[in-house]
Amino acid sequence: MNKMPKANPYKPVYSIKRSTQKAKQVQRATQKLSVENVRELCRKMGFLPTVPQLAALQEYLFLLQKWNQSMNLVGKNTWEDILTELAADSLHLAKYLNSHPVFAPSGVPFFAQEEKLYSFACYENEQNFSAWDLGAGAGLPGIPLRILWNQGEYTMVEAREKRSLFLNMACTKLGLENTFVCRDRAENFMEEELQENRKAKLIVSRAFMPYEKMLPFVAPYLASGSDNGSIIFLTLEKIDASKYNSQEFQWNTKNIYEYSIKGKKRFFCEIEKLSNS
Repeated sequence: MNKMPKANPYKPVYSIKRSTQKAKQVQRATQKLSVENVRELCRKMGFLPTVPQLAALQEYLFLLQKWNQSMNLVGKNTWEDILTELAADSLHLAKYLNSHPVFAPSGVPFFAQEEKLYSFACYENEQNFSAWDLGAGAGLPGIPLRILWNQGEYTMVEAREKRSLFLNMACTKLGLENTFVCRDRAENFMEEELQENRKAKLIVSRAFMPYEKMLPFVAPYLASGSDNGSIIFLTLEKIDASKYNSQEFQWNTKNIYEYSIKGKKRFFCEIEKLSNS
């Protein structure tokens, strides 16, 4: 009787099958993902990025879909949904910051919020400030934002190992300058920055923590005095920051930017720290 050959213990039996299946899943998820199609969807949303920016957005969407097959980074199934429902916030935020009196590159013309088509451009990083994205997750809004707005030093803070690995990989692949990833809890990161005498000029928060808890949480680490820092909350409602004033910290709702995604209102609420504490 012929003996069956022993299986190689170092070679997974189903590696090829699984690899092929995953490749097919990625292929299905990225059908019609091209620079031209990304450009068309951006135009429908009212934005016109440059060709290099469109190529970077396309690459990010591809990487996100590829890693999403095994890590479940985002809940949306198609790159179109990710772009028009999740990354759309980044496009609006980039428009807002590129026209901001503090955070915009110098010489950028102001674009009214009601402009039908906003054209992005490539600018040199002319600003010297620290911006933090706490609970960065899969890089939304952070990575598309940095593709379209590159001022200052931007650090995405993410405690979860797999997501921080994805962020590092994506930033490297996309060549995002002055954009960093810190794998740690937000409180640890902020305390280390404070010990180095660094405070944030800008903090971006998307569903990281309820704003009534977020404000006192970040207040000691946010610039104040003549160089007041701001927090930008991505929310579904307007925020009256004065309701959360305390004896130690005073807040002001500096600006509210309203926009719509698929017919639903969303807001950027820029909250300014007023106290010198």
